[in-house]
Amino acid sequence: MGAPKCGTTSMYHYLRQHDQIFMPDKKEPHYFGKDLIKMSDEFIDNEDEYLNLFKDAKSDQKLGEASTFYLYSKSASKEIKEYNPDAKIIIMLRNPIDFLHSLHSQLLFSGNEDEPNFEIAMELEEERMKGNKLPENIDMIDKIYYLEHVRRIPEQVNNYLDTFGNENVAVILLDDLHKNPEACFIKILKLLNVNINFTPDFSIQNPNKAVRSFWIRNLIKRYHNDLGKLRGIFYKKPIGIIRYFINRNTKLLKRMPVSEVLRNKLIEELNPRIVQLEDILHIELKHWKLP
Repeated sequence: MGAPKCGTTSMYHYLRQHDQIFMPDKKEPHYFGKDLIKMSDEFIDNEDEYLNLFKDAKSDQKLGEASTFYLYSKSASKEIKEYNPDAKIIIMLRNPIDFLHSLHSQLLFSGNEDEPNFEIAMELEEERMKGNKLPENIDMIDKIYYLEHVRRIPEQVNNYLDTFGNENVAVILLDDLHKNPEACFIKILKLLNVNINFTPDFSIQNPNKAVRSFWIRNLIKRYHNDLGKLRGIFYKKPIGIIRYFINRNTKLLKRMPVSEVLRNKLIEELNPRIVQLEDILHIELKHWKLP
């Protein structure tokens, strides 16, 4: 699970390569988390449809998925525990300022954000939490509650630890994943009780991207579900048409850095949350804070 833009896509791809693990093609079904405000039928709310994601799994494989916003749902942990008391939880985190900056860029790319200026998007949060100035094509309202995400992290991490027990939860920092992906991967394999003598392709997944045309992006965002249903009439599995157009409309782009003034303002605001997280995880995160 989350947080978004914290290495979850990379870990999802690493785990998919292991023959004792089954991760479905749909990375983020968001079946759990009934309190999340979902605005699109691309998310699954039907149990039969959810179970169908895993129909090709072998009987001896561990089943998993990577819905990032389970971390921000207040009800997801309880729902998952009721559904599967033996579930193992993976939580991936990163420096909160880099997380917010990266999340804004990803939401702008996906069509869930329409304010290109990061600082202004931060300022809009209070109004958006009242239901105002929402992006036209957003598929889940919770996605643009930027600072609220970070404020919730310590409490939510602690909630998962309390609900499932420390022995059933692995917390991975993106810093550690970058420095030593193999050690992080083995930590998760041990959690899942599968063969640790396996090395996946550790190539980076989900780098920062930007769209070439916002008009094309909005068109794809608005109609991709309908096109998928139409394709389903003739072909059971995706044939890559929508993915082709998304790729053609994508360019890799280095993000503009956060201004020093804004970064200092955000760190001052979020430092108390980092301290809380240090206490919960019993680790030092001084590289996330001001000296």
